[in-house]
Amino acid sequence: MKRVSICTLLTWTSFFLFFLLALVIGKIANPSYYLLAVMGIAYAIGAVRKKEVGILHVWLEYRWVHISALGMVLAILVHEIAENNIRARSYDVPSHVALLGLLTLAGLSMSTRQIKHLRWAFLIGPVIAMLMLVSATSDGAVRLQPVDFISIIVFSQLTLLLSVFALFSIIWVDKKNVLTTILHGLSGLVGLYSIYISQTRGAWIAVPVFVVLLCIVFSKQTYSVKAILRASILIILLAGAFSTTSIVRKRMHEAADDVHQYVTGKNQDTSVGTRFQLWKVSWLMFAENPVFGVGGDKFVDTLMANAARGIITNDATKYPHSHNEVLFSMATYGIFGLIGILATYFVPLYYFMRDMRHTDREVVAAAAMGAAVCLGYFIFGLVDVMFMWRICDTFYAMSIAFCLSFIIRKKYELRQLASAH
Repeated sequence: MKRVSICTLLTWTSFFLFFLLALVIGKIANPSYYLLAVMGIAYAIGAVRKKEVGILHVWLEYRWVHISALGMVLAILVHEIAENNIRARSYDVPSHVALLGLLTLAGLSMSTRQIKHLRWAFLIGPVIAMLMLVSATSDGAVRLQPVDFISIIVFSQLTLLLSVFALFSIIWVDKKNVLTTILHGLSGLVGLYSIYISQTRGAWIAVPVFVVLLCIVFSKQTYSVKAILRASILIILLAGAFSTTSIVRKRMHEAADDVHQYVTGKNQDTSVGTRFQLWKVSWLMFAENPVFGVGGDKFVDTLMANAARGIITNDATKYPHSHNEVLFSMATYGIFGLIGILATYFVPLYYFMRDMRHTDREVVAAAAMGAAVCLGYFIFGLVDVMFMWRICDTFYAMSIAFCLSFIIRKKYELRQLASAH
């Protein structure tokens, strides 16, 4: 029996505990993250010393993903150099995404078989999170902010992503049976129920995208017409089922009423109306400061200045962000912020969508998980600012690194097998 190295054991444990408990225990995320970063350095040094650099060459094929992870850190740096005011605390949260390459290196210390066993965290983690959400909201009767240390919106969205991982990971099960299929299917339902009782409209928008990815993964021909047709039917069925529920009808009615009040000028300070105001003023900030932006530390002050000009209401100044990730990045860090946030989303997405065409179905599943993270964060970010939350930065980096680690390791193993023949 092959002996497992300390590096591999610590890496696997860090990933497992993070995906299992990071949403419900606040002190799990940081130790897992930083331990993985250290393991990444240790693995790279060990591979070079042992002259086992073949897999590092595959890692370098994804170098633009690792570079793109620096996008927002570089945007902040450019702004602070222009302002002649470098502040270390500005990089605290975005630095978690920036070290994506190191986390991926740590993941390479595991074999594909070991990585596949992490699917148990995806099966159990969403259940634990859902139970906490059920307790906190009295099964959807109360919509509180936040759930423990995380916004209820973010909490339910990340729970949904974990359940999506569980659904895709059924491809990794070597001996499929009725029980494993049911378990993975139930995990998907757990994710749906979580976003339902949390009343998170932003997460509802992402469901059709995840359904399309799901149908592509389980289709014999990637991106086939049949896969898209099946996805369309499933989306219609889900939409029909959700629309019959009281919570969804209530939230949709509230949104429509908010829009009506905003358009007619009756009330601009509704939930949707406030978002419209913040989007408008964020675009104005960018238009007035297109190169470097106003800076993250001056966003609220600029909101107040615009309230004094009568552009937004005083109530809208209570929010520390734009309720839109792209607009917030543009307002605070200008064109560099725009490039940085788009690179964070779409550079990894390009590679994942490319790998979804791979002939190996296990690679396709891992690539779909990565694509779900990128697209999920982009969609969630249309109505919120995900990367203001430390857990969101860490979850994004850990998830992308996990998916890349499997893809790189699997490709390396396939190349070794091909060269042996």
